[in-house]
Amino acid sequence: MKVFYLAKIFVSVIYKLKKLWKTIKSIFVPKIVITPNVFNLMSSCGLKYKFKYVYNLDEILSQQRPEGYIGFLIHKYIFLTLKKEIKFDLGYILSLIMEDVSLKFEELTEEDKKFYEKNVRKMLENFYNWYLQNKDKVYVVDQEITVKYRNVRLRLRCDCILKHNDIYEVVDFITSKRNITPEFLPCDLFTNFQYFVLEKFFEENKKKFKFIKFFLLFNNYAEFVKNWSVQKEMEKNIIEIYDELKTKEFEAHKGPLCGWCGYYDICPVWKIEREGDEEKGVPPVAPETTLFRVARETPGMMALSYSKMSMYIQCPRRYRLCYLDKVGVKPQGFFSIGSTIHNTLELFYNIKPKKGEPSLEELLNLYSQCWISSGYSSEKEEQEYFESGRQWLINYYNKFVKGQYIPAYATEEYFEIPIGKNKHVMIGYIDRIQKNLDGTFEILDYKTDPKVRTQQEVDSDLQLTIYYWALRNKGVEVKRLGLIFIRFNEIVYTTRTQKDIELLDNYVEEVADSMWLSGEKYMKLKQEYEELGKDIPEEKIEEILPSKINKYCGGCDYLKGCPKEQLIKTEYKDKLLFEVTETGEVIDKEIEAEKKIEEELQTE
Repeated sequence: MKVFYLAKIFVSVIYKLKKLWKTIKSIFVPKIVITPNVFNLMSSCGLKYKFKYVYNLDEILSQQRPEGYIGFLIHKYIFLTLKKEIKFDLGYILSLIMEDVSLKFEELTEEDKKFYEKNVRKMLENFYNWYLQNKDKVYVVDQEITVKYRNVRLRLRCDCILKHNDIYEVVDFITSKRNITPEFLPCDLFTNFQYFVLEKFFEENKKKFKFIKFFLLFNNYAEFVKNWSVQKEMEKNIIEIYDELKTKEFEAHKGPLCGWCGYYDICPVWKIEREGDEEKGVPPVAPETTLFRVARETPGMMALSYSKMSMYIQCPRRYRLCYLDKVGVKPQGFFSIGSTIHNTLELFYNIKPKKGEPSLEELLNLYSQCWISSGYSSEKEEQEYFESGRQWLINYYNKFVKGQYIPAYATEEYFEIPIGKNKHVMIGYIDRIQKNLDGTFEILDYKTDPKVRTQQEVDSDLQLTIYYWALRNKGVEVKRLGLIFIRFNEIVYTTRTQKDIELLDNYVEEVADSMWLSGEKYMKLKQEYEELGKDIPEEKIEEILPSKINKYCGGCDYLKGCPKEQLIKTEYKDKLLFEVTETGEVIDKEIEAEKKIEEELQTE
């Protein structure tokens, strides 16, 4: 009896100590919670997160847009309807929403109001038609769920969960202009985060589920199908964000979205653009907001990147689907290996050793840390790419690093420059700016292309001319520029002059004007057919933004359904950089060749 009593006291003491420890931990070890908003913010710019949540600074330049407020109101009335707190009345709800919007945004013109009213009506109608079929299956509405994954809590709000016998259907209502088809939905980063949380939640509760995105404006009811490689990358991203939040190492990411950031006026990475640089004779070019934002919001101006412009030149159809229709893009293995190599070398050339130089082991460790898993068809293919990339870097280190390492002057340098007689804006990232021992500067750009370009091709490369011009605008004169073909361990150098800039300026003006005009024609045609409730005939689209065959067709996300698909797969297949199988699988010819050589060596 005495032993039992002592044991009871012991258990009670242990319980109280555990409870005390939990209390102490809650005070001194803050819980880290990652929500979709935190995930998006940390993925885009850690410094913005720091301004907002650590310093608690108001976004000075932040201004809510009508689209965001309309989305909030539509969700509000959807939730009230689903909870059966109101009876759905389309006309009444529409009038309430438009009244609220008109009061909040007094500067809206009558034309603006008609445009928004038409879209709101369409979204409400599509919701109500769905509601009539599913109202008896509604299980919960606007429900918050939290799961613990390793040392981090992941939190998500679900718009609606339906119950179908033994399976739950999670529905997310989308009110934006985005319209991602089921084919591309598994590649959307934000959706993958949501699915990651949902999967953990339903696994814990031992329930089956499916996840639906309902794009209300387009009546697109798209089911998410898990892609193993993208989810693997998502898991890595969550851990990296957790580590940043835990260590409070918040990095600024300078890029095209900065113009819409409410902290632009105090952000240190935009100081030169805001204030200029007297020593270098550089005047301020964007004192209030970015040139990119100005271009996006000014009729007749194009906000360009080299990839956007070159896509239009290579194939206007692909440009239309990617940038105008925004149907989404898929990760591909050959893109992922390229991004991995770029990220690895960015970190590597930022190493500033006290003596000697970084080792090959450090380079390969960075490669493993930077590895991007998304886009591969199987774990076997991923491993093949990984081994190939590793060997490329070993070769690169032995030829270009060993005994000659110099830390980069800058890596992934973002720029925005007026171009095309100052009618348009060009943006981009320069892989590496090198300041040599003699004080001269050079630009180096990494390429993982399956082919080395000729000297003539490099001499006429538009991207390098743009980079040269971008640094001239920042007061830096570049002596030479080089493309590093990582697969082949070769560098092809070139130079640029003021004459090259002038030729580029004229050419960009011509191309950008064409992009603007064709885009306007297409969007007008699209609106006309939407009002008729019909799809645009393919031949009419081809008249404005035609499909063009080029060497990149094999790796195109939109090859399926292309008017020239059969021609590309037959007569043109030998000229493609990437091979397309009958099942639609894209094969990197160079990786395939390396694999065959390896297999032959193993059989000898």
